Amino acid sequence: MHRVHWLATFTASVCLSACTIAPIPIDNVAYPGQTTVKSSKEAKVTTSSSGVGGSSSTRIMPVAGTFVAVQENSSSMPFGEKDQQEFAKSLRTELVRLGIVRAAVGDPNAVADLAIVLHFAGARFNADPVEYTLDVVLKIAGGEKPIQKHYHVVSSEKDSFWERMNTNGAEARLKVAKLLLEKLVPDIEAYVEAMQHNVKQAQ
Repeated sequence: MHRVHWLATFTASVCLSACTIAPIPIDNVAYPGQTTVKSSKEAKVTTSSSGVGGSSSTRIMPVAGTFVAVQENSSSMPFGEKDQQEFAKSLRTELVRLGIVRAAVGDPNAVADLAIVLHFAGARFNADPVEYTLDVVLKIAGGEKPIQKHYHVVSSEKDSFWERMNTNGAEARLKVAKLLLEKLVPDIEAYVEAMQHNVKQAQ
């Protein structure tokens, strides 16, 4: 009886995790930290993608009188172009709100002091437990030297065990966006600070 109840609960939790849940917007994610650099620079923030990703989920199947957990995989990229564009909008908004740049646009053909590219090299969604994993490369040009940095972000990396077990797909997507923003902003701020320092030295 307990085994049947446990299996029913486990199956239900897996199904709920994998079900389609209305996404929480990630085009208005706020950076929670403090920044000190202010500039009159203009930036263009664009995205690119390798299209590499996948999803995995667990399904319970009856086999020879018992139940077996079977993992199912998909090659579709879970954090796709729409998600990437929404996130880029958040980054542009926050860079302006924080004063790191004066203006930020998403037009790749725009002329700006800073060219910031977010290259989504890989993305994965796991349904059991629910979490997103992103591999993102930040490329910045416009200063004395361009830079390139890689970030590996897991939506559950700050979660407790119970938070991880009680997160749905929409929440995990929002979490990974917040964590990525927290990693990007300090590095962009440092690059702008270096640009301003080099200008002062040249004067």
